[in-house]
Amino acid sequence: MGSRISRFAAQARDSFWFVPGIFVVSAIVLAELVVVLDRLAPVPIWAGGIIAEVGADGSRGLLTAISTSMLGAAATMFSITIAVLALTSSNYGPRLVRNFMSDRGNQVVLGGLVSIAVYALLVVRHIRVESDDGEAFVPHLAVNLAVVFLVVGTGLLIYFIHHIASGIQVSTLAASVRRALIRRLDEQFPLGADAHSSSVAEWPTGFTTAIPARRDGYVGTVALDELVAVAHRYDVRVDVLVQPGTFIVEGDAIAAVTRATHGERDEERQHTLADEVVGAISLDDERTPYQDLEHLVRQLLDLAVRALSPGTNDPFTAINAIDDLSAALAHGISRPDPGRVLLDGVGEPRVRVVRRRVVELVTDALDVLRPYAVAHTLVTCRALLLVRRVVARAPHNEVRAELLSAADRFVDDFVASGASGFDVDRVRAARCAIDTQEIIR
Repeated sequence: MGSRISRFAAQARDSFWFVPGIFVVSAIVLAELVVVLDRLAPVPIWAGGIIAEVGADGSRGLLTAISTSMLGAAATMFSITIAVLALTSSNYGPRLVRNFMSDRGNQVVLGGLVSIAVYALLVVRHIRVESDDGEAFVPHLAVNLAVVFLVVGTGLLIYFIHHIASGIQVSTLAASVRRALIRRLDEQFPLGADAHSSSVAEWPTGFTTAIPARRDGYVGTVALDELVAVAHRYDVRVDVLVQPGTFIVEGDAIAAVTRATHGERDEERQHTLADEVVGAISLDDERTPYQDLEHLVRQLLDLAVRALSPGTNDPFTAINAIDDLSAALAHGISRPDPGRVLLDGVGEPRVRVVRRRVVELVTDALDVLRPYAVAHTLVTCRALLLVRRVVARAPHNEVRAELLSAADRFVDDFVASGASGFDVDRVRAARCAIDTQEIIR
């Protein structure tokens, strides 16, 4: 249950409504509290030089102007954001749209502007003059606080213009994906031995039942700790047959439950077990970055491949994306491969999972990039530099052999593309630099 709650919390934080919603609720509470404070403690004499007393009509006009201007600024910000999302989707790929929606700066600016408008509207309804029912009342502290918020909102708008102009730059986009990929690699390939995982290949045999998917979609997250707890509670073994990023059609087997003995069949218990296993494997309509490493790699590949298209022909943007990809993959290649069998608290094997190795991410990325990069000498050399950096940090000869094979495919395709002799020599020199590094190693 904890993993599922963490996933929902992460999705809420990354949504475009969560932070603005918190800001608006806070503005509602603050407006009421400050008005109550104004009623209980009128402005003291010593604060007269700090807190201006505008009067009922002036306060209403001021608060109305603040609310209108902040809503106008929020509308402008929203229009700019929609235009940027359209630009990002068409130029950099639809996978990067989520990055703008989950950007904390954009969320804070939208929440700040809207909450200031809400605060001003809530305060203005408390203003009374002698002609109104009841005695005259002007919440001077709340009105002056609204002026302070107006200054803050102006600063937020200036920050947003700078932030959005910086955010659409290729270097900023690629760097944000690189940092996210490194974080996910650290989470899924932790340093040090995990007491609850094992690399043993033995898996108890018994009576196996397939658990089918109940809807279509991409596997978003797999709550492994929940599955271990479920397997321990029902005294079964669970094989997770899918991994984050896999597209599932309703009825496909996503897990298999193995019992040591057939035992008595309790239909209600079996249905409950199946419900809990299915609930621990989330399915979404789109791929998400929470556990899907390949999705983050594909975001950087999107930048590179689109930049190499004939209509764009921007190899330097592709090089930028390859550099960020090499930094993340070089960071992850040396991390230990976690065990595929998860143990419960007493050391019993309970869950077996499908995991992708980091070297597979590297070789798949190179194979995706290769058909587009071989037409550009600089991009091909930079892809081989990626291999060189990763090879230098690869822990095993088998891993290095896979990487060198991917580099050879790159060189073979480049030579077959009909490049000039000078360019072929440059590419072969970049490939030889990997071997030279291996000798030095």
